[in-house]
Amino acid sequence: MFLGTSARFNFYLSSYSDVTSLTNAIRNLAYLGGSTNMAQGLRYARTWIFNPSYGDRADVPNVIILVTGGPPDNQAAVLNEVRLIKDHGIAVVGVGVTTSVSDFIRLPVHVC
Repeated sequence: MFLGTSARFNFYLSSYSDVTSLTNAIRNLAYLGGSTNMAQGLRYARTWIFNPSYGDRADVPNVIILVTGGPPDNQAAVLNEVRLIKDHGIAVVGVGVTTSVSDFIRLPVHVC
């Protein structure tokens, strides 16, 4: 999933069954730009991606790898969503790719 001003699904967990196809799909993702609606992206991951109808498997740990280059539009909404994600047993790993997010990206890790 990519997010900017809004979140956009690129593929579900069930979309690819081999590493090569998945790797190619990731490499061909287009950058959206805009703001960082991180709360919406996390909500979509929790409610749609980690759903058995879209490929979630009960025997595999659920992990969100959140890669961001900017701080979220709404920090309180993100922290609330991270708490809900934790309640669902999903882990969050934050990766900041610019210095503008270095302080915030540590917060979800501590919340989880």
